Amino acid sequence: MNQESVDAKTWRKRCARRIAELDPQLTGAEAREIAADFQAFERTGVMAPEEAADFVVSEMNRPDSPRFERRLRSRAPDTSSQT
Repeated sequence: MNQESVDAKTWRKRCARRIAELDPQLTGAEAREIAADFQAFERTGVMAPEEAADFVVSEMNRPDSPRFERRLRSRAPDTSSQT
């Protein structure tokens, strides 16, 4: 995983460009929306933008294709009940 520092706008732009390369049938607006989703996901948001797009495509092409969805709850421990 590449840990380069890229601002959010540049990350989405580069990711959207790679998404459009991988699926030329998408409109620019669709690629940008998907890139924003990838950036918001816990796992892909920490990857380099092109790596995130390639990762999701590789996962979606697996025969046992996983579901990509946002978590309903955070993984962070709940400290509200601790005293």
